Parts: sequence; structure tokens; C-alpha cells
Amino acid sequence: MRVRAPALSVALVLAGLAADLDTDRTAVAAPIESAAPSAFEPVGPERLADTRAPRCTCRRIDARTVRVDVAGVPGVPERISAAALTITVTEPTAAGFATVFPSGSERPLASTVNYIASQTAANSTIIRVGNGGAIDVFTSSAAHVVVDVTGVFTEADTATSGRFVALTPRRVLDGREPGAIVGLMAPGSSATIPMPASVPSDAAAVAVNVTSVDAGRPGYLAGFAAGGRQPETSFLNPDGSGAPVAAALILPVSGGGIAITNTSGGRLVIDLTGYFTGPSAQLSADGLFVATTPKRLVDTRLLDTRVWTAGSVEIPSPVPGASALATNITMTATDGPGFITAHEAGVRRGVVSAVNAIRRDHTIPNAAITPVSTRGIAVYASISTDLVVDLNGYFTGTPTAATLPVPANDPVPRRVLMVGDSTLAVVRNMPQTQDLLVGFEPILDAQGCRRLVWTSCFSDTDLRRPNTVHEAILDTPGVVDVVVVMAGYNDWNDPFGAFVDTIMAASRSKGARQVVWLTYSEGRSPGSSGSAIAAYAQNTHDLRASAPRHPDLVVADWRTYNSRSVGWMAPDGVHLDPRGGFGLADYISRWIAHLDHRPCTAPMVPGGSVPEPCPNPDSTNRVPDIAGLYGV
Repeated sequence: MRVRAPALSVALVLAGLAADLDTDRTAVAAPIESAAPSAFEPVGPERLADTRAPRCTCRRIDARTVRVDVAGVPGVPERISAAALTITVTEPTAAGFATVFPSGSERPLASTVNYIASQTAANSTIIRVGNGGAIDVFTSSAAHVVVDVTGVFTEADTATSGRFVALTPRRVLDGREPGAIVGLMAPGSSATIPMPASVPSDAAAVAVNVTSVDAGRPGYLAGFAAGGRQPETSFLNPDGSGAPVAAALILPVSGGGIAITNTSGGRLVIDLTGYFTGPSAQLSADGLFVATTPKRLVDTRLLDTRVWTAGSVEIPSPVPGASALATNITMTATDGPGFITAHEAGVRRGVVSAVNAIRRDHTIPNAAITPVSTRGIAVYASISTDLVVDLNGYFTGTPTAATLPVPANDPVPRRVLMVGDSTLAVVRNMPQTQDLLVGFEPILDAQGCRRLVWTSCFSDTDLRRPNTVHEAILDTPGVVDVVVVMAGYNDWNDPFGAFVDTIMAASRSKGARQVVWLTYSEGRSPGSSGSAIAAYAQNTHDLRASAPRHPDLVVADWRTYNSRSVGWMAPDGVHLDPRGGFGLADYISRWIAHLDHRPCTAPMVPGGSVPEPCPNPDSTNRVPDIAGLYGV
């Protein structure tokens, strides 16, 4: 079972854990290799390469790799050690990932951008340059690649300008707040965001995390120094859904701040993590950047833990003498919409975010420059997720003193409301089946003749007219994390799709992140009513048709799962015998374990191994040996 991991060990951090986000294992693990210290110089932003253009200003190394010159191109110095880049993947033929690495070196166990077929996805990074001052970009599937630069790093033992000063991450703009200096932006508009007094007026650049929310159309965001020339570059590509999407990057800054051009519209949220000094700063060796060969630090999928909801994990710094780490942080196998925050370990977490997931099982990366404490960095998750952290380099200096205790990272049992009609009542009527509902806090509410929204019918079994599913959800005390619905058998020829919308809204109002809705058994006995079979089949059809409108709706295919069973059904082909009651309770428990990424509650057969994490019960193409497991 995945358990608490208060702090990942240095041995694990430095182990070079394998497995790319698309299970690619052909890349080569290598020790951390470092370049000389270097200072930042802002550039542009400028476009370096676009494989869609007739003349790419890049060259293809193989079918999946292109090489892009950075040093020596117009506006970029010849002698550089690293570059601050935005990598955009567009028109991919299949889902995959992109890895950026120094030219002429082995492709490392790291990834920069993750994408799905036909998606345009971008991520920024600081990457060490290789032979001739170039970088290589590998894509795991055929795709076009766009490379933009916002600055470079040149070797320096000490410097005034171009040294990074880490700040406790702070929010400098929230366009969702009343009275924000920049509120709702029209598509194609630009806005200037001044920087706080903690950023000197002659600073060369700032490190920011920019989040787009409520974007009304697909498009892009471009950033530049306020008062400067608007570039033909981009750093973020909202899809028009309005869902939050973020990008961390280094942007040149002026005394007026930074400017953002937004072709998608919507609102911006901007978090500041630090700045690069200007000519008025003192000469120092602190804050210089040391580029490393990209290196995987942590992959919780290969460990016995993940970051649980409202939990944190700490990652020790892999190098001494670092004040901040430059990393790529990826959320994957998320439990639902949520975010993570990266900050100094043992230091109070601010109200900022580093990566935003918008759905269950989302894989989404973002660059991060994270200040380091004497215990390293910490990553907090608002939603349970696996975590992948890749190192690209570090900034020299003295770590912050860690003063707070190591935070908890414990899976918190979720409150699960199981609301249904007489088909679920078999679990209510057999207390021994409720012993299978483990790993979560069950709330069982099953009533005969219950309907979804419209007034319920009178139950001859319970001798009452129950409340509806809608009312039962709203009347449940406290917050509910998951709602399981096994009802609708009494809703014939009703506006079922509208009922689904009503139930989903009620569930969300109680705090539910997922609604698991069981499809309808259609009856397999000679006495099954033809009209009932047709009604149940239509309900299942309408339920599935509703799913695209509700990303938090999980359609559990009880109809197909139950059809594989033997000895579960009552004579009417809809209700369950005692063995079926155990099968139903086991099915619900497996579903909740799957949603929680926990081990299953039982093996499939007596004496068998317990699957960990629990797979989707509908994916197994068989049912457990209920008689052997539970003696019924």
C-alpha cells in the first residue's frame, strides 16, 4: 500500500529513476553533469525555430529529433552555457512527450512537454546548450516544434547584472478578484502588470508563473518587457475551454513591469518567484546559474507513495550551495481538477500554484524555479496526484533556514455517499456486505421506489414514499467527497439527461469531486418486462451521452460487469440475491479504491494477490470469485 513519505531520501533523489511519462525507456540515465556558473542576459523574446516554416533555421537529426542553434543567432551572444526557452509542440499525430537536451549528448530520462493528438502544448525551460551552442528537441510522436528564447546565460564567476534573487512566491495579479488592476481581457488585448517594490526598477528579468483562466477561445499568450516591442512569440496556449492552464517562464522586465498579449481573452493570475538583478546590484557570486544535464529527481509512480490530497512531499536538494532549483514539475494520474505548489521545505507555503490539472488522470507539466531551504524543496498538492520532477540546473547561494516541521502526506479516507433505490437496498438489508466497504467512510442511503428528481413512488417494501436522489444528496450532513448513484430504475420515459445534470449539480454543491453512476441491468429472466428492458437501455444510453458534459462523472458499467456473474440475480433480472449483494459491495469498493489509487480491497480469487493500485473494475473482463472470497 502507498503510505506516508514525509521526505524522499537523497539516495532516491539521486538514483536517476527511469520511466518517461509515456513509459519510454530508451533514454540513457547519467550522473549530474554541470556547466560553469553563469549570469542571465535578456534576449527578445525572439523565435529561434519553427518546423512549420519553409525555412526552419533548424536541422533534423533523425525522424523525431531536430537541432536548434541558440548561440550566435541574431541578438544572442556566441559564448553561452544555457538558454531560457519556450518549447511548443503543435499538430502532433499521436499523444506523447517532448524532451529538450544539450545537442550532441544522450537523450536523458526527462520530459519537457506532454501532449495529446492534435493538441498545441507549450512549456518553458532553462536548458544547458551543447555542441556549438545548440539544443536538441525530441518528440515521441510526429509533431511540429516551435522554439522561442527569452534569455541566455553567459559564464561568470561573479556578476552585478543577471544574478537570480529568489523571493518567497507571491501573487502579484489575480484577475478574478474585484478591483484587480487587470480584470477580464478581451481577445487580442494587451495588459501591463507592474512589479512590486521588491523588484528593483533596473532588474533584467523576472521569474513568473502565468495562469490563464476563463479563456473564451483557443489562442496564445505572449510576454515582454513593458514598453518594449511586442514579439512574435508565445509561451502559453489556452484551448478556449476556460479551464486554468499555467506556464512558468523568465520574462525581460522594465521599470514599468511586464506586458502580456492575450489572444484567447479571459483572466490572468500571475505569481512572482524571483528576479534577475540589474547593473545597480552588488558584485557577487550568489544567484549565478549552474546548468546541469536534465536529470530525473523523483517519480512517485516508482515509489510506494504519491502526493495525497492536501499532502506534501519534500525533496532534498541534489547539490550543495543552491539557493533555488530550476526544474520541470509534472502532475500525472491526478484524482481530478487541482493544483500543486512548490516552495522551500520547512517554510510557510504561499497562496500560489505551480501546475494546474483540469481533469482526472491529467498529465500536465510546468517549469519551476523554486527557492531551496536547508531541507530542499516541498511540493503541496490540493488533489491526490503522482509527481515527476526533473532537474535542469540550480542557482548558487545560501539556502533558507527550514523552521517548520515536516508536513504530513497521509491518504485521508473519503466520505462516500451511496444513494440508490431497491437495487442498492440489498446492501442495506445485509449488514455483512457492508463489511466490504472499507478504505473510505461509507454513507449508505438506499430506499425502495426512489426516483432521481421527480416525486418518488410508494414502496410496498418500506411502506413509505422516500425522498428523491436529489433530495437525499442535498440532505446528507457535511461534505461528501464521492457520490455513488444506483437509481433510475423507477424513472421511465423521464427527461433523463436533464436529471443527470440536476444530480451532478447537487453532488458538486456537497463538495463531491466524482460521481460514480452505475449503468442499468436490463433483466435476463424470461419474466423480464420488455418495456422495462427498453427503459433501462435508454437510461444507460442517456447516461453515457451525458458524460461529455461532466468531466467529474464516472460511468461505471455495472450492466456489463453484472452480466458476467453467475448466481447474483433475483428472478426479475434486475434486483440482486445475497451473493449479488456481496458482488455489488465488492464492485463499489473496487471502484473507490481505483479512484483513490489505493490497493483493491480483496484479490480476485482466494489466496490471490491484491492488485495495487486497484484497476478499473470494468477493465478486468471478469468478476471476482464472490463465493470463494466471502463464503456465500
